[in-house]
Amino acid sequence: MAGHRSSMPQRGEVTGYLLKLIRESVPLTQEQLAAHLDVDRVTVQSWESGRRPFTAVPFGQAVAIRQRLGRLGANTKLLAALDDAAEADLILAALLRDDAGHSPIAEQPLGWSVLTHRLTDLILWSVLGQTPTFIRSVPTPRRRGPVATAPLLPADERRAFFVRIRVLAERSTSERERDVLLHRQACFLAGMDPTGASASWLAEGTSRTARRITGFHTWSPLWPDTRSMVTSLANQGDPEPLRDFITRAHPDDACERAALNYSAYWVGEIPYRHRDDSFMPAALGDWRGVVLFRHLVERLTIGHPFVDLNVHNLWALLMARRGLTHDDLATGQALAGRCAMLLDTDRLSRQSRQELTSILYSLRADGVTGTGTGR
Repeated sequence: MAGHRSSMPQRGEVTGYLLKLIRESVPLTQEQLAAHLDVDRVTVQSWESGRRPFTAVPFGQAVAIRQRLGRLGANTKLLAALDDAAEADLILAALLRDDAGHSPIAEQPLGWSVLTHRLTDLILWSVLGQTPTFIRSVPTPRRRGPVATAPLLPADERRAFFVRIRVLAERSTSERERDVLLHRQACFLAGMDPTGASASWLAEGTSRTARRITGFHTWSPLWPDTRSMVTSLANQGDPEPLRDFITRAHPDDACERAALNYSAYWVGEIPYRHRDDSFMPAALGDWRGVVLFRHLVERLTIGHPFVDLNVHNLWALLMARRGLTHDDLATGQALAGRCAMLLDTDRLSRQSRQELTSILYSLRADGVTGTGTGR
């Protein structure tokens, strides 16, 4: 890619809006921050609006700015997300440029490394306007007047995003440009389409996906690809392919390890990025699972599109990481409450009910009782 990077398009909406939140967390006005950074106010304003992409700032200067913001007392969660915000802008720029449908697949950064939850949240922040999970707990100042509450793209670009995602997914399956990682990540993002336009396109692959699921005897690169397709279908309202995947596509320990390693990576317990999916079936790393435990329990709710997957991953996590409920007793108590609540419903698969019953039995045997936080 060395010969192409100089021509890569640049955008700065996500990084700029995050920079605005970072400035406000100090708090400083644009003029005050400009004085601290030895630039003019128009420069800060241009960074925050995305008109002058912050991603175009020389690396050394960007590092110095981040260090200065840290010394000024900026929120550490927001500062830590700047690199992911820059990558989100890079992915959006490449996807939405005019020749994206014809440029080489290798020039699409969506396929350069395995996405994380935070990076995916930042991409969707600009497409759907939904606040990333890690930002929701950060205090924000009360705003006056009609100001933007997200780095939301124009309506035509939001529509184009999902169209281009589907085109990328289709191109990445061709013999000439095959790219399994790009395909599965494009399919996963397509599943977030709120218009429903991607649902029929995803459903077209259901029969092919069903044949794959019954053919898994151990982990292969098609395992995470299939997983992304069925989670997308669940997000579009069809949970059955995902339930079938959970039942049939975990035939050995390699697949169970893949599910846990990927989930730990997704939530940030594995602190470095992977360039492809080959890390998934390896032996479980030195991550303990506390962050993943909390993540899964918080999403153990009626109506969550991935509730069956969350149940299975929790069951597998507690089997692999004994004593985790005592490491985080409050979350263990919340889990007991949510298990009891979900078992009172008829909106789970048979396997999920069996796994929830097993989890609840183990919790009670360990003296962990519910707190009623499953409402």
